[in-house]
Amino acid sequence: MKRRDWIYLGVTLAVLFAAVGLLYPFWPFNRVIKLGLDLQGGVRLVLQAQGLEEMTQAQRNDVVDRLVTIFAERVDQYGLANAEIRPMGQDRVEVRIPGAADPEQARELLGRTAILEFRKVLDEAPNPDDLAAKRVIPQEILPGKEPNRYYLVEGDPLLTGEVLDNAEVRVSTDPRQPGLYILLTFNRAGAEKFVEALRRLQVNDRLGIILDGVVYSAPAISSSIKEAAAQGWRAVQNSTTITGRFSYEEAKLLVAVLRSGALPTRVTVLEEQRIGPTLGAEYVRRGGLALLVSLVLVTLYMLLYYRWYGVIAALHLILTMLIVLAALRVFNATLTLPGIGGLMLTIGMAVDANVLIYERIKEERRAGKNLTASITAGFHRALSAITDSNITTIIAALILFLLGSGPVEGFAITLGLGVAASMFSALVFTRLLLEHTVLGERVPVKLLPTSK
Repeated sequence: MKRRDWIYLGVTLAVLFAAVGLLYPFWPFNRVIKLGLDLQGGVRLVLQAQGLEEMTQAQRNDVVDRLVTIFAERVDQYGLANAEIRPMGQDRVEVRIPGAADPEQARELLGRTAILEFRKVLDEAPNPDDLAAKRVIPQEILPGKEPNRYYLVEGDPLLTGEVLDNAEVRVSTDPRQPGLYILLTFNRAGAEKFVEALRRLQVNDRLGIILDGVVYSAPAISSSIKEAAAQGWRAVQNSTTITGRFSYEEAKLLVAVLRSGALPTRVTVLEEQRIGPTLGAEYVRRGGLALLVSLVLVTLYMLLYYRWYGVIAALHLILTMLIVLAALRVFNATLTLPGIGGLMLTIGMAVDANVLIYERIKEERRAGKNLTASITAGFHRALSAITDSNITTIIAALILFLLGSGPVEGFAITLGLGVAASMFSALVFTRLLLEHTVLGERVPVKLLPTSK
């Protein structure tokens, strides 16, 4: 073997072992390859930003970009994996959350404005009409988290959620108030503002903790809190809590929206789609079956027509599929139903390179060249056709990926990766098998008898 062949062999083995290692243990498939919404099931939402009519194009783009960032942070904080969040048009954002089961939960997570305020509570009543006579502008009457509870609060907040550094779900150890609560941690600037607010309040004054216009709790200012405020900002940095008889999911969601910050504008849900996991599993089964049938039929045709050379084509297809799936894993790409279509197309295009090489080798053998010269010349003559066709396909896939979205993008990813993988398999792996194994000696062509 020449030095080039040893290099080819080393690269092929490295790629093969790397692909197998990345895909191990191969099953369950959804833990090996990230599946899209159509294959895994989940929730798709399209949200529209409100109040952008009078903004410039640059301001609109900035608002949409901020929405994408905040949505991504909320989904990450809540623990939903593999979400796809992207701008759609000038004022919309598309959110795909594979594996999510509850559209209402997703809507609450993404659509909540998360405006956190601390205001002084002036009075409390079970009916808002009881507070209306006491209200003066700019005071407000706000509902409480618990039913039949309303609060009269000052109009100007003492503090807002912009100064939060963190929020955590905690379990109460107080037998008088069992359950979950949310511990708030201020950054230094926020803690200093909180100290100033506490110094303005008197003992037994009530401080309302308000999220999106709802009073979650209204604790009374105790003398111990006043004393802590006198010691400086560090003493009150993580001493504020939100209570409200939360379930774990409610507390977890509230923490996610508080950590990510408030939305820059109000949003409404324009489209909502839920795909059940049963339907997604059926798509996976059917897509996998279609992929397997395509692989078997193409392999069978190559075996019948090219005989032993068909074995090389089958090995070439297997290596190509391993490389594509491993590449999806490396790039953390999402496999969708159109992506499976791209893999099926890859199977047909992959053997196209084999057909070109085999036919050129057959022509050289018919012309009377020996086996080695025929294989070398066959690859040389087929190279330009293989590279031209595959490179143009990769360019088309790249354009689809850059300009398309959703299903089109999924198709483009697998098609582009498949074509690149098939080029490597054809020009490196197939050549090694043809030049250095007994399979390469069995050229599927009848040689004309030589005249004496």
